[in-house]
Amino acid sequence: MKAVLRKVHRWLGLLMALQIVAWMASGLWFSIYPIETIRGEHLTRPPEELQVGPHASFPRGLAAPAALHKALDEHFAGDWVLSSVQLRQLDGAIVWQVSGSSRGQVFVRLLEGDGSRVLPRLSAETAERRALAWLVSPGAVRSVEWIEQVEADAEIRGRAPPFWKVSFNTPESLNLYLDAWTGEILARRTTRWRVFDFLWMLHILDFETRDDFNHPLLQVAAALGLIIALSGIVLWAVTTTSFSRRRRSLAARQDLP
Repeated sequence: MKAVLRKVHRWLGLLMALQIVAWMASGLWFSIYPIETIRGEHLTRPPEELQVGPHASFPRGLAAPAALHKALDEHFAGDWVLSSVQLRQLDGAIVWQVSGSSRGQVFVRLLEGDGSRVLPRLSAETAERRALAWLVSPGAVRSVEWIEQVEADAEIRGRAPPFWKVSFNTPESLNLYLDAWTGEILARRTTRWRVFDFLWMLHILDFETRDDFNHPLLQVAAALGLIIALSGIVLWAVTTTSFSRRRRSLAARQDLP
């Protein structure tokens, strides 16, 4: 039995050596950096808070939510369903943020505070200005890119385009992905996040979307890793027991006259 366990442990260990090293190395890296740092949250400011006092009333000229209907009708040609309305502060001005769906697509839009019109989609210049305004420290813009299609292995996944991508040389080779209409941050991607993404791919063995950890390859690898660990424990127990028996037997023989 001991010989069989040794062979199983040895050959499975050899087969899985690289993957086990990848699991240990990636797990160590994940434990070193807080997820907020990996996401680059320390590089950007929080959203502007709406400045209202405990006894504040609507500012002059601010429309009631019901008055937004006409502007939305014109913008979506009457085909829209509203899900939420809220006030936001943007560049010092108060605007309405509305979300809902139109023709099967989810939307978020900003409207003038007086409800007169939907604010236009961000231009490249506005996207760059908004991206710079999000930064805690000044940054150097490398490029501004309009994204209409996202590949399966792109660094931003799970977000429906279109949106703006603003890339910086500094800080930390940051890419900011901004909503095309509101300028809100959809995702932050840094060098540290890209390392995390690569290690996560190795950790869950999903080389395409890097999101699926319920696939057969990972299940087989995890099962083999478990067998290696269990066989090592059993082999240690068997070896220790056998060694103890030999010691006792040798001691008994030495005690004979």
